[in-house]
Amino acid sequence: MKQKQHIPALDGLRGFAVLTVFIFHYGGGTHSSIRAMRLFGLLNKGGWVGVTLFFVLSGFLITGILWDSFDQPHWWRNFYARRALRIFPLYYASLLLVLLAAAVQGTLLPALRSIWIPALFLQNMPHLISVVDRIPSPFALFHFWSLAVEEQFYLIWPFLLVIQKSRIRAEIFCLLTFLFSCLFRILLWHFAPHADQYSAFLLTRAGELAAGGWLALAFRGPSWSRIERLAPGVALTGLVGFLICGTLAGSFEANSRLQMTFGLPSITLCFTALLVLSMRPGIVQSCAEAAWLRWLGGISYGVYVFHMLFLGAYMGIVEKLLGHGNVTATNLALLFIAAVSSVGVAWLSYHFFETPFLRLKSRFASRRTQPVAEVSQ
Repeated sequence: MKQKQHIPALDGLRGFAVLTVFIFHYGGGTHSSIRAMRLFGLLNKGGWVGVTLFFVLSGFLITGILWDSFDQPHWWRNFYARRALRIFPLYYASLLLVLLAAAVQGTLLPALRSIWIPALFLQNMPHLISVVDRIPSPFALFHFWSLAVEEQFYLIWPFLLVIQKSRIRAEIFCLLTFLFSCLFRILLWHFAPHADQYSAFLLTRAGELAAGGWLALAFRGPSWSRIERLAPGVALTGLVGFLICGTLAGSFEANSRLQMTFGLPSITLCFTALLVLSMRPGIVQSCAEAAWLRWLGGISYGVYVFHMLFLGAYMGIVEKLLGHGNVTATNLALLFIAAVSSVGVAWLSYHFFETPFLRLKSRFASRRTQPVAEVSQ
């Protein structure tokens, strides 16, 4: 097994992912009178793929952690304890803020009736998504579906992975999981009357996490040099496939059958290859190792949480400053205020709220030298 080391580019890719998601939510441009802005708005409809990059990175990092710890005592306890210390404090603090804001506006009881859904990480379930969206609070939770996907995935993934016994079998299992997720989407979008309700479902999105998991195992095997040689072609092919699907579907949004059945696996392969390219010298690694992007990646969890959680507050500030004036000016002001505020609050959260919990993770560390995956998780 090759020695694992800190890979700075991974933090940069995380920063790129959260930046993509942010621009997806705040970029706009579709209805602009300027042709260039309309084109940007059309392409920006595909910004949801930032979450796919998050999933691929997560699968790579977490599967690496698991595979390196299976021969250690109490591996499952250490894994879940460290995972909880990373995710739970900010997550449940956000749910508390939702309830406090509901109490202030006098809607606490209705909010309490539905808060159990995100509290149990069930907000990505088809019949519960709309319920969470209607929680009567000034703070929004609709973007938390991706956290539900991850927590559900990692609730079962370690135990499915550990029974594979060998790395080759584990790689095959990851590939089968990816293919099963693709087949599930094809069948769902062909036969289900309301397939778009399943766009955040675990089986719909498990392939992205499994793709990253396969790469983590391949990284620890003898065929890595061959994978590096194939990566540029795979990245280009995946990107072209995604662009073709969006063009044929007439939109780069994630709710079309073509995008969910062929566009999503295409961009997943593209990002998996991009991850490979970020770990070898070249233009991708140079871009991903940019200091500002790595810094953003370090606080990306908080940025992701706060950029939509406080959407109502950001819009209220813009309305007070500009009223209901020019649409373009309003959108630009909203983008600026949301960006500065989200990054600022995320930085404060990371250093003064999340870090004390993160320090506790050392109590559940593996006995061996920490692998690359430990850096950002």
